[in-house]
Amino acid sequence: MKRLAMLLAFSSLIVAWAYSQSLADLANKEKERRKDAGDAKVITNAEAAKYKGGPVSTFSIPDKPAPKGEPGQDEREADEQASATEADPDEPVDFQGRPESYWRRTMTDARQKVKDLENEANVIMLKLNQLQMDFYREDDGFKREGIQREIQKAIYEQDLNKENLAKAKDALQDLEKEARKSGALPGWVD
Repeated sequence: MKRLAMLLAFSSLIVAWAYSQSLADLANKEKERRKDAGDAKVITNAEAAKYKGGPVSTFSIPDKPAPKGEPGQDEREADEQASATEADPDEPVDFQGRPESYWRRTMTDARQKVKDLENEANVIMLKLNQLQMDFYREDDGFKREGIQREIQKAIYEQDLNKENLAKAKDALQDLEKEARKSGALPGWVD
């Protein structure tokens, strides 16, 4: 019994030493990566015209925090203003001054988000089914515990996906209501 206790203590010391070594290695790699990355340049809205049409994507940094009710509202308003100023002068607009292209792009993005979340839900369901089959095929108790942890993770991912999907569908419906209220033509939101 004494020998077993010493063997356990020795093996736990080896594991702790190996774990600390791996953390130190990771920290060194991260330091090197940050050193190699250098300083990132922030492009403001005033400088964005220089990069128009290039591979650089721009976004505005809000001066004030986003309102509690709706995250990212400032970014959406900035996008609306930008699309209104860049629109073709002959393009029809709604009561708010937003052109047809804004509504088509916004609705397409919202529908794509819903579709992506639905596809993700299907993938999670398939993963969960496969894990459950693997669980019942396995005889080893330790492997079953590992599979059970993976099942729990998949169930958690499924719950998050359901919440996100419900939010995305609600956002799509709200966007359709907003389009009707602002006078967007029905063909713009189809």
